[in-house]
Amino acid sequence: MSTENGIEPFGPYTLFDKIGKGGMAEIFLGVTKNEFDAVRVVAIKKILPDLNTNVDFGDMLINEAKICANLSSKNVVETYELGKIDNQYYISMEYIEGVDLNKLLYILTKKQTPLPLEFILFIIIETLKGLDYAHRFASENGTPLNIIHRDVSPTNVLISSQGAVKLCDFGIARASFKEFSPKDHSPKDHSLDDSHIKGKISYMSPEHAQGQDIDRRSDLFSVGILLWELLNGRRLYKTKDHDETFKKVIEADIPPLADRGFPEFEMLDAILRKALAKEPDRRFSTGREFINAIEDYLRITELLVSEINFAQFLQTNLSDELAEEKADRGNKKLEALKLFNNTANKNEKPEKIIDDEPEDRFTLSLIAGTHENENNNIEDKTEKSSSKKTIVITAALILAAASAYALYYFKIINF
Repeated sequence: MSTENGIEPFGPYTLFDKIGKGGMAEIFLGVTKNEFDAVRVVAIKKILPDLNTNVDFGDMLINEAKICANLSSKNVVETYELGKIDNQYYISMEYIEGVDLNKLLYILTKKQTPLPLEFILFIIIETLKGLDYAHRFASENGTPLNIIHRDVSPTNVLISSQGAVKLCDFGIARASFKEFSPKDHSPKDHSLDDSHIKGKISYMSPEHAQGQDIDRRSDLFSVGILLWELLNGRRLYKTKDHDETFKKVIEADIPPLADRGFPEFEMLDAILRKALAKEPDRRFSTGREFINAIEDYLRITELLVSEINFAQFLQTNLSDELAEEKADRGNKKLEALKLFNNTANKNEKPEKIIDDEPEDRFTLSLIAGTHENENNNIEDKTEKSSSKKTIVITAALILAAASAYALYYFKIINF
């Protein structure tokens, strides 16, 4: 069932607005309610209908959820659950009210409003914080997962209206830990490019584009491209020919930073050149090292920046666009809630593959049926434990009553 506005039920959710579509999946806004009847707005990522039977894309979505379900950082979009409804996999994620970096730049360009240097560096630092967290993430037993995002680009950097910056879309991320490794399938109906070359070509490192082994320094190179483009105010690789772009990426022939009156220009240029070095050994080795270099620059130039300052800039320059979008989605949300309340008990219950309960952490390779067995065992143990407690308490009460009666009887006899 779907309304004229495209509002439709989807398991425990009611979808009310399509907010994104890529080559693999589409993303909707949806509403749901928890056990306390509190409304929650979420982002639902679903594989495109014509790709739903393709094993490769299903594996990629599962891989993304398995990686993200364990990540908990203010700079990474939170994943709530992975499930399946009508044989269609989906991911339920945190919804960020705001814009992505690509849209932010589009709006500012249209208004001919430059993005101040301090906010450029703030966006880069916050993006690096999310990446560094993912890069350093380890399993519960301390095993490094060696997560590599592989698709750091403007559309995957989300910016909330409150100034928060979050990294999203780990759909093609790679992790070395076996529980997070996707199955090895060869795509048939739809091309995924080379199995080692996934991501947006214009934001790849040279080694990534050539299908070589990559590590976290490849992601840092991608951040370097973001920094270059924000500082220069244009795309780094702007060609209409794919082969020409591919050649430029492999050569990594980076034009110098334009001198636009930035303070301590040589220091800023040195940071950029190190981030975009062709040889990985000459780059920043970690996100933290990259962050430290930028923070040193901010300290020397006495540029002050904070999330609050950035939020004020966004409110000043994006208030009209954000308000219009919020009003439109607010009306759709009200319609969705009405439909939700009418169909809440009729919707198909999802098969949860991963959810945000603690027992699902670090056991993500288990299938849903195994989780159910584990939960049943936990419930059985809880019931047995409760029964034991009840017997002990009852026995104590009987003993206390008997003692009180004996004491009373003893006093009567002595009286």
